[in-house]
Amino acid sequence: MGHPGGSERTDKGAVSILIGDRRFSASGSEPFLFGRSETAGVVGLDATDMGISAKAGAVEFGWGVWWVVNHSRKRRLLIEESTSATRRLDCGDRYAITWPRVVVLVPGAIYTHRIEILLPEDAVAGLHVEPTATSGTLTSDHVRLLDKDRLVLSVMFGGYLRSFPRHDARPLSYQEVADTLGVPWTRITVRKQVERIKERFARHGMFFEGPRANDALAEHLLDQGLLSPVDLAAVHGERRVP
Repeated sequence: MGHPGGSERTDKGAVSILIGDRRFSASGSEPFLFGRSETAGVVGLDATDMGISAKAGAVEFGWGVWWVVNHSRKRRLLIEESTSATRRLDCGDRYAITWPRVVVLVPGAIYTHRIEILLPEDAVAGLHVEPTATSGTLTSDHVRLLDKDRLVLSVMFGGYLRSFPRHDARPLSYQEVADTLGVPWTRITVRKQVERIKERFARHGMFFEGPRANDALAEHLLDQGLLSPVDLAAVHGERRVP
């Protein structure tokens, strides 16, 4: 991690991070963490602003993609893309960076801090699927679902898989899925399982993000035949440990 006035890493593929007149960097092996106060491994935004979490978020690399991760347990982050409106990044969620420049807004009680992330062009090349390219869709040859994936997805998207009059095109919440599956599943373990599935798709250039990300994921899985009523039937006789 770079520090003000210090030397910066220049790893191939490293990203630059600007906070006011301060410049930092992150590499695949060295993520950039930010929060309220300057501590070991964390860049401080404002030690006097209690509206910022001690560990608010990070810019990190994983599964071939750069991510903005919200590490706060209470406070959201905001993402500004170069080609879209501001979107919210809730606690525990992550955002795949697919543009050369992305701005993260960290709202505090005193001031909203602006973090600018600059990626080299080759870091985002090939991450966008042309809207009209039918070959951009993924099939089971690209992303395979594990048994644990099918268990969680079948419960979350069970309404899509049932026939009339029980059909309900609405994903269950992570908590509802955990309640259905029972111990040892929790809202957090369900969310992490779904995130891992999305991350596998992201490695192939397909991203499910935003407030309707799970709706889009359900529609894609059904359209591609990756999830079917057969999977739903298996749920009733199977409970797996996270």
